[in-house]
Amino acid sequence: MSANINSIVDVTYLTPENAKFIISENGFLQLQAHVKTPRSISDLEEKSAEDAMLDTPRDIFFERVFLHRAFPFDSPDQYIAVLGQFPKTEKELEKEREEREKKEKEDREKAEKEAKEKGAEYKPEEAKGVPKENTTSLGDLKEIGIIRDIKVFSEAERGYINGELHRKYFVPIIESIFSVKERYGYAYCDVKTDIGRIKFTVYDAHRNIIKATEDRILVADVNGNRYEIPSLKAFDVRSLRKIELYL
Repeated sequence: MSANINSIVDVTYLTPENAKFIISENGFLQLQAHVKTPRSISDLEEKSAEDAMLDTPRDIFFERVFLHRAFPFDSPDQYIAVLGQFPKTEKELEKEREEREKKEKEDREKAEKEAKEKGAEYKPEEAKGVPKENTTSLGDLKEIGIIRDIKVFSEAERGYINGELHRKYFVPIIESIFSVKERYGYAYCDVKTDIGRIKFTVYDAHRNIIKATEDRILVADVNGNRYEIPSLKAFDVRSLRKIELYL
């Protein structure tokens, strides 16, 4: 194999020189960037003229981008991956056309077979069309680049980035615990947080009540929501006794 993992690990760092973050009318984080399209090993093995052109940085507008922290606890403002949907290449569009035509053929043959079994005449104009899929699924997302530190961007752009991070990583702060009742491997928690009283359920509390540091606790409930106790030292004794069994 002429291509290896080192051939495609080409990290793009996003800076004010090659990236500008904006907010859409709907409140989505958008990006105008001068970047290359990510290539896979198979792309490198069968490199076409189009692939070679895509290896050159170009201006691309991303209608919506998503952020992912590499170190959410230790360095929340550094090494943030920016993900988005790149414009499809002719090769990808051709593959989509082939898959769509194949699906339409299968649907037509199925409808013809069902009509024949019922002794009816198959009428193509009565066949239901295949609904269009949403092309902005998570599976279409690729890494655009990495933000080493958000402080290099303007105050306005930092606000946009922080707003998106806050929405994704929103974590209510647990201020006190009213009760924790365990039953059949589930812990039913009733707590006071900085946004009000919340009741949630934790499965396997010994694994999902986690010490991020010796003093900081993170809790994950059965629905994937996260909660935080910033400091055990500052926590009231009565609340601490309700969870110390799981720490």
